[in-house]
Amino acid sequence: MYTRVLIMVADGGRADLTRKLLGSGQLPNIRKHIVDRGCFRTALTVYPSTTGPAHIPFVCGLHPGTANIPGYRWLDRHRHDRTWRSIYRHRSLNSPRGLMVGRDMDPEKSLSLFEYFNKPSSILELIDYCPNQKLYKIVARRLLRIIQAHKSNDWSKVDDFVERQIIKRIKAGSECIIGSFFGIDEYSHLYDPFDKRTIAAYTNIDRAVGNIAETLRQEGVYDQTIMAIVSDHGLSGTKVHIPLVDIVKEHGFNPHYYPILYRKRCDSAVCESGNSMAQVYFKRGDKWGDHWTSKELLHDHRTKSLIDDLVRHEGVTFVAARMADDGVIFIGPEGNLTATRRDDTIEVTSEGICPIGDHPTGRLTSNELFHRTYDCEYPDAVNQLFLLFTGSRSGDIAVDAKLGFDLRLQHEHPEHHGSHGSLRREHMQVPLAVSVPIEDEHVSNCDLVPTLLNLCGKIPRRPTDGRTLEVTGFDTGDIAEKLDCESQTSQKNGLTSILITVAIIVCGIVLTAIFNDDIKVFGEYLMTTYGQEWVDGILFLLTAVSSSPLALPIWAYALIGVGLGYGIIHLAIVMAFGSATGSLVTFIVGRYFGESNWLKKKFPSVHKHPWTNGKSRWYVTLMLFVGTASPIPCDIFYVACGVKRYPTLLFWVTMVAARFVRYCYLGYIFKYAPEALDWIV
Repeated sequence: MYTRVLIMVADGGRADLTRKLLGSGQLPNIRKHIVDRGCFRTALTVYPSTTGPAHIPFVCGLHPGTANIPGYRWLDRHRHDRTWRSIYRHRSLNSPRGLMVGRDMDPEKSLSLFEYFNKPSSILELIDYCPNQKLYKIVARRLLRIIQAHKSNDWSKVDDFVERQIIKRIKAGSECIIGSFFGIDEYSHLYDPFDKRTIAAYTNIDRAVGNIAETLRQEGVYDQTIMAIVSDHGLSGTKVHIPLVDIVKEHGFNPHYYPILYRKRCDSAVCESGNSMAQVYFKRGDKWGDHWTSKELLHDHRTKSLIDDLVRHEGVTFVAARMADDGVIFIGPEGNLTATRRDDTIEVTSEGICPIGDHPTGRLTSNELFHRTYDCEYPDAVNQLFLLFTGSRSGDIAVDAKLGFDLRLQHEHPEHHGSHGSLRREHMQVPLAVSVPIEDEHVSNCDLVPTLLNLCGKIPRRPTDGRTLEVTGFDTGDIAEKLDCESQTSQKNGLTSILITVAIIVCGIVLTAIFNDDIKVFGEYLMTTYGQEWVDGILFLLTAVSSSPLALPIWAYALIGVGLGYGIIHLAIVMAFGSATGSLVTFIVGRYFGESNWLKKKFPSVHKHPWTNGKSRWYVTLMLFVGTASPIPCDIFYVACGVKRYPTLLFWVTMVAARFVRYCYLGYIFKYAPEALDWIV
């Protein structure tokens, strides 16, 4: 089983060009340390295929629409309606606030790969939430490097910095590192995706891989580390810039757009992503309100006129919108493609000339659409559009540009000669090289997170949009089945816990009733022979040993204590301190041996215990109290608290209080059970 993950993001890398460079021997280190040990796949990224949103899949396993980051630029219509002063009502990743995109994601759905590993490290990664790194340091470091590179047009120094930081974090023992190399993307924008300076950025990453692999060998973690090179999007050359903002203005709209943010009486917004894709938002009177449906858009004079002009433009492929009945529509100059959800399938129909090429029609599942359109001109287009429009911040229409065109003319300095963001194959297909042999031929960037977690023996704590890929020699299984199995196991464990509790109580009642006289005689003998103090000491030691990792049935001592003639409160106090002492031994084992290979091997579930991972201290305290006060053994929970550096004093106090409660109710049950049975009989 693997213990470490290293993801190197080749931002803007093209799948076809990467494959060609590998074949010609220009990427020998990537070939040796990653591809030959594992595989190379042409994967699909997400829509919009642009830096930032397209990083979310391999950091969180989510589509941008699911995480509610629908583009490089976006507008939050509901926040706009609540207050025009909120800094969260719109965003551009070009702005300083845009560097905190991880904070804008939906917190109920998003959980980054960083949060599953010890000492995670984010190196110029745009999805910035890394628990052990200070936000201001992440942002300041990124700003300084990017400003320096923009002024000099030399991105090789930024990529060299990323390489040095990865090596530094490996030596520091980081178990999860994600570092972003921006050279390929920036040189593609500045010159061309096939320019010699862009090719040099590919070979610079290859050189970095060689040095990084050597560091992994020196640290003795080469075989335990999964190395992956991924890309967020492809790129294509750009010759013509379409002034989308001006086109919107020509139809009588007063749009909000970047960088002109504070225009008065705006009734629309234009938000480009990668420049080959844009989303347009329309107000409903004085408020932004809910999204427009395709029917409303095509019945309104101004919006219909705008859509008609856009689809007839030589540089626009289609305009997409939502349908009222849980569907989406692709509108082209000579026909439409509509997709509507029907239970577990999607009904796809085409009218006239399909705007996205030769697309399958009929009732198909999402999985069938993914595989059947994988190599098409517009791969996985229907699923991608459904997921994009899931987010409340997505636009009312999505505009997609043809190859050679983009949708932003003004305020783009320096001029871009390469663009991305569209649903075109050239932008959606990206390279994926992983040092494990993946068997699946058709893969998505969203699949990377659940697959890596599975290979490292971890289960996602929140659902992802991806699936667990099959790996040769490793039994992965499907993540949906695993999560379902985990859910069923959790339910079964809950039922089992209840049954165990009932069985313990019933056994105590029955044993007390059967051996009541014998227990009393034995208790009287001990009391008269040794005295109260000695029996207190014996009971204390018995409960301390039984609450240690030996985990003997403590409830039996409560039964004996009652038989000895103890007062219930006295019994509960003695046994509470004894049990808390024994539990502290278990806790200390976790605290001082938590990082040892022996503990990780013998108790692999300790480090990912669901009640301690990512939970607040007060949540864990509550779970400690409730779990300990019940008759259910939870020794592994005590070890997990030690591993997570839970406060020792708080642990001791919680244990004493919870054990006192437990022995009080057990004592009363054992004392009055025989009388209740006699009364029933």
